[in-house]
Amino acid sequence: MAIGIAMLLITIGAIYVLSSSINKSNEDTYKYITSKNFYQKLRSLEQEFAKIDNHLYSLEYITKNTPLDQLSIKYEVLNDMYNLDGVVSLNWYFKVNANNEILETYIGKDKQHDTENIFTKTVLANPLHSKKNTFIEHNGFQYWLMYHSISLPNNERLIYGIVVDMALYHKYLTNIDVTTPNYAYIFTKDGLCIYHPENSLMGKNVFELSNFSAKDTINITDAANPPIVNSEYLNLEVFRFISPFKSENFSGYITVNFPKFNVDDNIKPIRRNTILIFIATVSLLVTLFYMFNIANKKAYQEKELLAVENEKIVKEKALIQLQQLKNQINPHFLFNSLNSLYMLIDLEPQTAQKFTLNLSKTYRYLITPPEENIVNIDNEIEFINKYIALQKTRFTQELHFELNDKRSEKSVKKIPFLGLQICVENALKHNIATIEHPLSISIDITDENVIISNNYQPKKSEIESEHFGVKYLDSIYNYYNTIGFMTFCDEGKYICILPLIKC
Repeated sequence: MAIGIAMLLITIGAIYVLSSSINKSNEDTYKYITSKNFYQKLRSLEQEFAKIDNHLYSLEYITKNTPLDQLSIKYEVLNDMYNLDGVVSLNWYFKVNANNEILETYIGKDKQHDTENIFTKTVLANPLHSKKNTFIEHNGFQYWLMYHSISLPNNERLIYGIVVDMALYHKYLTNIDVTTPNYAYIFTKDGLCIYHPENSLMGKNVFELSNFSAKDTINITDAANPPIVNSEYLNLEVFRFISPFKSENFSGYITVNFPKFNVDDNIKPIRRNTILIFIATVSLLVTLFYMFNIANKKAYQEKELLAVENEKIVKEKALIQLQQLKNQINPHFLFNSLNSLYMLIDLEPQTAQKFTLNLSKTYRYLITPPEENIVNIDNEIEFINKYIALQKTRFTQELHFELNDKRSEKSVKKIPFLGLQICVENALKHNIATIEHPLSISIDITDENVIISNNYQPKKSEIESEHFGVKYLDSIYNYYNTIGFMTFCDEGKYICILPLIKC
């Protein structure tokens, strides 16, 4: 009896401590989850704004490398191929003399310029500006005007840029990361609001419209402990995250806000569940002595079931990482490939035909992954040769590639799907590749593994990465209980070893 009472008191004390710990842990967990969601939101929005940066970069490249009489045609091609679902309303240019008189213009198909047009007046009022960010309200709609200006002979200038329809851009960005309860707004270092869930606030100064001030951008708090502030948009308490925002077009910041009531709502059911746990625990203690054998057998069965479920989870995790990897590869790779193809069509038609065929075969391979996420090594060799052929079209002299098949005989051993491409893509992404400092990549295939190495010459500003590729490869090898996968630097080289999988 005394032992039973002692066990009951110990249980009550343990449950009280556990309840407090769970409540604190739940709040910490929510903060951790919101910080992860914050970085996810940040990276997602940075990627979307990078698309506009890339559009401007492409526009700049085309403008500086195309005769003026052909410029309108290439502007039309760029706008048809890459307009962010209509967000970029048009590409345009003005050629003006020293008196800002328009000599030649292009503002989209079937459109004529009007000197009284608000866009034209805005540009001609500041023709010497470069990378100017201006918000214009026209017919009740907001537009984001971005343009560059370059000098021409005879004191003439060429002003070119894009117009972004902010209503469409707002709708486009609103569909990003809709699964998490938060809202974000982006502004320049001077407070000019670039993006806000309230469409009417874009183009306004956020320092004048909210409880947020310029000082808050100086002392940015740790993401693990965000401040709790009152949201002027939701009119309730929120966790506020602040971070610099990366964009080639402007220097600014992003704030992401998460409602605090989610924490309180999560703690209430936990407190209620704690009482239920107490009742269940006391009942369990009463029956524990004569139910031990049955419970032990059930625990063993659950352990076996957990092992099976764990294998499923590992496989599903690998599939998710593969899809994330493909989502990263496809748009970026396709955009670069189409740019290369566009340049080849006029200069080297035969090479363009071969390039198109390789691109088609490459994408057919990418969109038809094997069911088990592993393929025969010979299939990967054939794919990487086509992939390298596409890359060498862009990096003719900057990239050296060598593949050495040292197997004693052809085998049926396998490696993870896209394993070679992941290693090659990482080398291209993170290392300098110039004519003066070419990037050398070699692949050596033996009977037991594949060794991919490149000369290690990292870029000065390292690209942040989620390491989806390495995580995906590690998941595949763990799932097939294959050891030996590793990546490391040695004597000026970055090396990745992919063991061959026996099936």
